[in-house]
Amino acid sequence: MAKLGVITISLIDMMPDEVKKKLHRKTYNENETILFAENENNYVYFLIEGKAEAYVPNLQGSSATIHLYEPGSFFGELEQFYVGRKPVEISAMTPCVAYALHREDFFDWMKKDFEVTKFIIKEIAYKLIINSEYIEEVSLLTVKERLMRCVATHYRRGDIDKLTKEQITKETKAPMRSINRAIAECDRQGILSYKNQELIILDTTKLQIYLR
Repeated sequence: MAKLGVITISLIDMMPDEVKKKLHRKTYNENETILFAENENNYVYFLIEGKAEAYVPNLQGSSATIHLYEPGSFFGELEQFYVGRKPVEISAMTPCVAYALHREDFFDWMKKDFEVTKFIIKEIAYKLIINSEYIEEVSLLTVKERLMRCVATHYRRGDIDKLTKEQITKETKAPMRSINRAIAECDRQGILSYKNQELIILDTTKLQIYLR
């Protein structure tokens, strides 16, 4: 989704009626997977309602969120341009409504409209740049900062009550003793605490600074 002045333009706003007729309406429940990692995907998705997130799951059961999608966003386009490993999974953070367009119809639309092609290339480039910056940024974070980002991400997802210290160590790639020190520091600063095997958020404003 691009913003020009105060006007927000989404890709679906640029779609001609003959293409819209080929869309398939999809609905997803909260936490339902929209696109599975490593699975072949022949569709581009246009999010109409709700929020979704793109993340990279690993064999240990943890994940790293790399992108947040809101109404007007589209996803699944990058997979149409290459054959190979597809590590990204996309899940509904809230109940979602999306329209799916088959890759052949997507490419046919691009061939007929150069402005749309430029729009899509610009969005792909933006995602690649943002994700590269994110990876570099994470590599420079302290354990406390990684902890805060991990907790903030789960708080946004709405599953903070299921987040354990063991899961935090997997997602932050930090040893338990370092996580304990970081939690103690956050407790002294009135941000969050950990009592009775449960994370307690003390200051949501400070916590959400760490959301991407």
